[in-house]
Amino acid sequence: MRARRQYTLFFLLVVAVVAGGFWMARRPRRDVPEALSAVPRDAWLVLAADAAALRASPVAAPLLGAGGRTVVPGLGPLADACGFDPVARLRDLVVCAPEGGERGDFGVAFTGDFTREELSRCADRVIRARAGNPVASTREGYAVLEDVADPAHARFAYRDGGPFLVGRGAWLDAMIDAASGKGERARTTHAALREALAPRGGEGPPALELTAVLPAAVRQKLRAELGSEIGTEGERAYAAVLAVEAAGLSVGPGAGGTTELHVEVRCETADACTQVKGLVERRRLSFSRDLGLRLVGLGPLLDSLSVDAQGASLSVRSRAPSDELARALQRLVDSRTRRPPPAASTPPSSAPPAPSGS
Repeated sequence: MRARRQYTLFFLLVVAVVAGGFWMARRPRRDVPEALSAVPRDAWLVLAADAAALRASPVAAPLLGAGGRTVVPGLGPLADACGFDPVARLRDLVVCAPEGGERGDFGVAFTGDFTREELSRCADRVIRARAGNPVASTREGYAVLEDVADPAHARFAYRDGGPFLVGRGAWLDAMIDAASGKGERARTTHAALREALAPRGGEGPPALELTAVLPAAVRQKLRAELGSEIGTEGERAYAAVLAVEAAGLSVGPGAGGTTELHVEVRCETADACTQVKGLVERRRLSFSRDLGLRLVGLGPLLDSLSVDAQGASLSVRSRAPSDELARALQRLVDSRTRRPPPAASTPPSSAPPAPSGS
């Protein structure tokens, strides 16, 4: 299987749709997903999704293809290659990216109603269907399968009970070590952000949680590059964003048929969070005057947005009726997939040919 062109591409696409705020089924609160146990300490970004809630959304149907079947780019229906659809059996999904890793590099951990043998056969068939060369090995109780014919190949790791893993090179090894307890797991900052994002009374659990710990070295480099260019108040506000140490986002069902969006930000200083608050409020005011966004149906989300700064912490909340958000997102999806009409062809001229010698 080609790296980042198979399961992981589909997973991220579905997660991105949820981030837009469509209808999600209300589900009872569950424990922390087991897939999070495979996140290594060096992960700067962690995205956790409730796969069952994603499947429950009617808006996800266009992405699943006809009849709700998972279609992998370049391969076709996944069920045809595997004999079953692994995506349809997913419970929890976690995507994590390494700090300082290659651009676009990430790993995936997931749990579901399938066995190690089923997934192993599925991965083998998919690799062979793409003219690959599957080679098996073991590490810390995991069976590892990879396509050695592909220089940038993805690797797949399976063990009884999961979590099941997909990644590349040393990053997959780090995920295996974290899941087996041999290596260190995600920094406590990620857990603290998830705790801050936990729903209040009357709200269901989020279908999506994203947490990011922003490397200080990267932020310092960007700040130095801005240098003397930071002059106006607006520019200083944008520079304050570089003082954000960590941030988290959750999307989930709120009370009374609404969808709740919640963002938590941790800044280096209280003044930086005050600057970020002002920036968010100005952008909200600007967007709220955008007639196009209101015609799409995002008005309620903008009107309900609130920003609260408490010292070096910042909370942003917004909510809107779930059915309105579903229609708004469907319009956005339709506008992206709508093709322009074909150009009209020029009809042949009906004039008689010019006489010879004219």
